[in-house]
Amino acid sequence: MIDLHTHLGGAVPASVLWEILCESGLQTNFESFEDLHEYVTVKPDQIKNLDDFLNGYFYATELIQSSPRGAEVASYQAIAKARRRAGVTGVELRYNPLKRLRQGLHNLNAIILATIQGLQKASQHYNVKTGIVLTMGKEFSLENNARIIEAAIRYRGHGIFGFAYGIVGVDMAGPESLRKDLDESWLKEIAVLTDKVRAANLGITWHVGETSLSGIEGMEKVIKIIRPNRIGHGIELRHAQGAQKRRLISLIKEAGILLEICPSVNVVTKSTRDFKEIAEFLILLDKHEIPFCLNTDSPYLISTNLKNEYDIMARELGSKAPILQKAISYADQKTFLNIKEEKVM
Repeated sequence: MIDLHTHLGGAVPASVLWEILCESGLQTNFESFEDLHEYVTVKPDQIKNLDDFLNGYFYATELIQSSPRGAEVASYQAIAKARRRAGVTGVELRYNPLKRLRQGLHNLNAIILATIQGLQKASQHYNVKTGIVLTMGKEFSLENNARIIEAAIRYRGHGIFGFAYGIVGVDMAGPESLRKDLDESWLKEIAVLTDKVRAANLGITWHVGETSLSGIEGMEKVIKIIRPNRIGHGIELRHAQGAQKRRLISLIKEAGILLEICPSVNVVTKSTRDFKEIAEFLILLDKHEIPFCLNTDSPYLISTNLKNEYDIMARELGSKAPILQKAISYADQKTFLNIKEEKVM
């Protein structure tokens, strides 16, 4: 199984974060491991929406990872833990490098090289295919997003070693409450950047349709203007009706887009009502032959792993559970690691 959608900020256990913090000497409000562990353990009853989740946890985890050493250890441990807990055969690890510079204290290149090195070691030690997806921010300026794209292209091909494929793609993430996915002028500006990514033979994925704040309209605009290979979440498709539903399904299928479904985090953030609703959505995707796979998103923040995600959905799907074998196959087909392999060959 390959996890195509896991965020470095949510993929590292509190014990490792605490060790990084102690070694770095970074001054924080966490006076003990217990303080940190309590802070980074998501409490679903305190989460009202996606913004609560994004604003409540990632600042601390990204701050602790904000050094070359911290980034290397975090990236290594994210892969090692995924392999040991769920037996994954591949992981695409995504993160925003500009959120790990500690307000300019550290160098962008040093952070990226550190994560490349961390994944090289993890791939060698655990025989796991790995790749890095650099994430842009919907809350970022065009200039800062351009810096991330330039870095992805600059380091394309660096760090290829054994099962480690270095940087394999780019992502766009951030609060859907900003409504950026509905802003055609902004999307067209970003499309200039993603066109460069495509020309460099890197993959493109995009967070959209996770909540009604970007919704079906946001999905349509992103597909038409950005033309991503994959969509992170996309679960708002389940609310489409009539001609709108037919149009969106047609757009997704014609573009060959895979939906990266992250069941547990969508329940935690109240983006979906429950796992039953997600199961019904997976059945809809299978009916219309839309590629999808299951992913963890933020495994240590929400206490899950890839095997657990598949087990949860298998129970909910019941007799329909065999469609999850298709999901595993789709992940193998749509991973950006394949793009990198083709380039190397």
